Amino acid sequence: MKFNLLALACALALAFGLSMGSFAGSIADTDSDGIPDSYDNCVDDSNGPLTVTNQCTTNNDGDEDGYGNSCDRDFNNDGATGLDDLSDILTKISIIDAERDLNCDGAVGLDDLSVVLTDISQVPGPSGLACSVPNTKFSCPPL
Repeated sequence: MKFNLLALACALALAFGLSMGSFAGSIADTDSDGIPDSYDNCVDDSNGPLTVTNQCTTNNDGDEDGYGNSCDRDFNNDGATGLDDLSDILTKISIIDAERDLNCDGAVGLDDLSVVLTDISQVPGPSGLACSVPNTKFSCPPL
């Protein structure tokens, strides 16, 4: 009899826990990187703790503008990726620069240059952080 009561109590506790979990809802994480969208500095680009990277710090935001490096090619924070940003990355080829090493392979290379070329005229982001403001620098505290 003791065993049956114990089993019944465990089954009730499990059923209650599972039913309460259905009321909790789910937290959106669009890119499945382990950071909820409202705290993610790159909502569409995976750069959180569930992302496997080589050299980069996960969720890195080198210029602290609220947009993670993986979705921010606007190095001078003028609002969009332009020829000035392309020129900037050209001067950093073969140099270790965490902000401009867009694929986290340890140094700025032609692959990073290609990403900037692809994103010409694109704005940074999107970011879920309330402190991210286009055309600003150092508006978000480091994570």
